[in-house]
Amino acid sequence: MAFLEVRKLKKSFDSLPVLRDVSFTVDQGDVIAIIGASGSGKSTLLRCLIDLETVDGGWVTIGGEPLIAGGKYPDPRTRRALLGRMGMVFQGFNLFPHMTVAQNLILPYEMTTPGARDGREKCRQLLEKVGLLDKAEVYPGKLSGGQKQRVAIARALMKSPEIMLFDEPTSALDPLLTGEVLVIMRRLAEERMTMLVVTHEMSFARDAATRVLFMKDGTIAEEGSPAEIFTAPKNPETAAFLGSVPR
Repeated sequence: MAFLEVRKLKKSFDSLPVLRDVSFTVDQGDVIAIIGASGSGKSTLLRCLIDLETVDGGWVTIGGEPLIAGGKYPDPRTRRALLGRMGMVFQGFNLFPHMTVAQNLILPYEMTTPGARDGREKCRQLLEKVGLLDKAEVYPGKLSGGQKQRVAIARALMKSPEIMLFDEPTSALDPLLTGEVLVIMRRLAEERMTMLVVTHEMSFARDAATRVLFMKDGTIAEEGSPAEIFTAPKNPETAAFLGSVPR
């Protein structure tokens, strides 16, 4: 059984369809890269999965349990429990500027994890993992963009999610800072972290992903292994997109 299953997911903003019957599955350990032009529905898809947008129809199951069934959501307690199995990293970091790096990790974790007593130790381990243990008492305003995004990744990992969602995590960074974030993401992929990554970084999609989804006009126009998508795309629109972006 797939860990994450999405079937016929629909979402419109007013009368504009943004997701049109989107269907795919994610097995544990998969790294799924979602590529496509701006406006193709990639970010909206992730926002629907993490419950930042309400869908208009479709099915989503996590570990065999329904998060969405025919466009309907479960009771609030079940909904929170299922969403707690996912972590998300946004392109804009979303760190609290008035809190230190350590506080950005520990306080949200302790507020959403009743009875948690291991926040400080988990924080230390994760900041060490992303190479920022020496920045624990620094405020976000003193960090580079790449460092902020690495803190955001560590924060998302605090609750030990079973799947990580990344929404264009390097789009706000210059090429030098992009590299340091991709190193962490590649390391997570090597550790078999299940990941769903909206990205314009074709090198990451080609080298680190186990499967690539190409979205066009709110649909998955093509999916396959990186070798299939990058060397022999079957859809002319996929080939045209890949020909238009740096690789």
